Order: sequence, then structure tokens, then C-alpha cells
Amino acid sequence: MKKVAMFLAAVVLLSVFGVVASPAVSAADTGKVVIAVDLAHGENPKGLTDVTYKNETLTEGMLKTLTDYTFVYFGDPKYESDLGIKRLGDKITYEALKNNNVTILILGQPTSPLLPEEINAIRQWLQEGGKVLWVAGDSDYGNGAKTQQFVNSLLDQLNITNLRLDLASVEDAISNAGGKPYRVVAYADPWENTPKRELLVQNFKNGGKVLAHGPGVVAWIDGKDGSGDWHPLKADVKPDNAYVLVHSNSSSDITENNDPPANAYQAGEQGEFPIVAAQIVKVNDKNDVIIVSGETPVGGYEPMWASEYYKVKLDGPTVVSNILQWSLEMTKASEESNEGSGGGICGPAFIVGLAIVPLLLRRRK
Repeated sequence: MKKVAMFLAAVVLLSVFGVVASPAVSAADTGKVVIAVDLAHGENPKGLTDVTYKNETLTEGMLKTLTDYTFVYFGDPKYESDLGIKRLGDKITYEALKNNNVTILILGQPTSPLLPEEINAIRQWLQEGGKVLWVAGDSDYGNGAKTQQFVNSLLDQLNITNLRLDLASVEDAISNAGGKPYRVVAYADPWENTPKRELLVQNFKNGGKVLAHGPGVVAWIDGKDGSGDWHPLKADVKPDNAYVLVHSNSSSDITENNDPPANAYQAGEQGEFPIVAAQIVKVNDKNDVIIVSGETPVGGYEPMWASEYYKVKLDGPTVVSNILQWSLEMTKASEESNEGSGGGICGPAFIVGLAIVPLLLRRRK
């Protein structure tokens, strides 16, 4: 009978301590931070695998390099064997994000719009707090103009950040790769007031240079739902808790390739322009980090991940790795001050649980 009592005691403790839970999915079994990459809306996986040129490996892929993370993806089943990572489905769902403990979601230059239910899924996931969403767009050249529209439409409907992509391109006749102004060489040089800035500028070998191949430019809008006036993103004129992480060189300029015209910047305007920016947003006493960029870390024609392009040495992998690490640190900032406020064991339940154990053990002596 003592065994029965022991079993009942264990059941009580499990129910009190909240240990009983549904089994974790394999993507989360490693205990590593899970990054989901969207490949369901016309994006490609370039940079997840090695970046090569004429059968020569120029940059080892994220899957080989970022071993502290577990990668999963949404999209075509063929990538599961090609990439060797878990597929979460044809489209983005809240259940897939939650059940696989996804912390970071990357949408790298979508060429088709997300479905309303996918946007709702991302919104629900973000409402949990402690998440990182990286939405990458493109220039307004060719089909890139549609990508800009898809990105801004998504951000409008998520209604969580003021950051947007303006309807223009950044080019640079001086700081570029191979002499082409659209192959912009930008710099990971965050604003000085960026929290934990040191994480974003560590381990550079090439001055923080990063490729932005035909990039768009980040701006901001008054309303997180897309309402109100547009503004250039500048250190002295910006929304709350927004920071530029990567900018173009001072020799760059704004170029218009397609209608409609830009909302915040003017064609021919010259200076440093934001290529990657982030806004830290408080959700349910936690921080979400929303990254909006005019170039993509993975996919695209040539991703930010590149470590060399037209013989220009770059810090692409380090820049992207630093941004991911920094983003995670920003999500943890508020959690540390709230430890014990959620998911912990409340005092009365703890006491009751301990009190019941000896009674159960004594009854069957």
C-alpha cells in the first residue's frame, strides 16, 4: 500500500509544481534557441547552406556556423532533405510556432503576400512576448517593389512596430562591391545610444562591412497600424525604443526605380541611410524585438550573410550573428526583472502540496 501512497503523493506534487506537460516536439528537444525561416512565400535558402561561386565556397552557411541554434522552416517539402532541418508545414501557423518553441522568425524578402491566417498566427505568437521577428525587404527595383508592399502590409496588420520600408532604393557609387552602385557595402555601426551596443560590434575583422545587394531603406510611420505621417529614421527623430543597427556609407544616395514615390526620403538625397533597424516593444511585461531591414540575412540575390563579394572582404556572418545574439538579449532584459511572476510555484500551493505528502504516506501504514 505504501507504493500506492507514494504514487498518489507524486501525482499531487506533479500537479502542484506544473511538471506534467505535453511532450515537446523534436525541434525543441535540444534546448537550443529555435529559429524558424520562412521559405513559403517565394524566399530562397541561400546562406543557410554554403555560399559558393564557381564551385568555390566563399562563406560557410548558417546551418554549419550557428550551431547554438536549432533551425526549422516553413515551405516546400524538398528543403527538408536539401537542408537537413525540420519542416513545420506549408504555411505559418501559431501551433507550429508554439509547439516547436520558436523564438526567432525570419521572413527574408517574401515575393508573395502572407495569408490573413498566417498574419494572425504571427500576431498571436508575438503576443506571448520574448520573441524576435526579422522582416526583410528589398529595393524598389523590378519585383522588389512588390516585396516592399508585402512587407509593409504585413507590418501594418501586425500593428506592433512603427518601422517600415520606404518605397525607394539605396545606391552607393563609392562604397560598393565590384564597381556597381547597387551592390552597396554598408556598415554595422549602431547608434551610440543602442542598449548593449557592444554585442553588435564584437569580433569584426573587416570594419563591420556587410553586403546590402540592392537594398531598400528603413523609415517610420506615426501609427503602428500604418496610419499617420512617414518620417526618415534618424537618431533625433524616431519612435520609442527604435535603433539603427546597420547603415549605408555617407556617399550613398536615395534612388527611385518604380512608382509610387518614396514617402519619407527624396530621390537624390545623399547621406547615411538605415539598412537594418530594430524596435523593442513591450508585450505582456516582456520584450519583443522587431527587426525591419532593406536587405535580407538569408535568401535574396545575395544575402547579408556573405563574407566576400567581388573580392571585397565582409563581416556578414558576424554581423548577422551579432544581431541575433543582441536581439535575444533584448528579449531577456525585462524577463529578468519578472522572474517568479509567471510560471513559478505560488506560495500557498507549495505549502499545501508539502502538507498533503506526509498525510498520504501515513494513511497506509
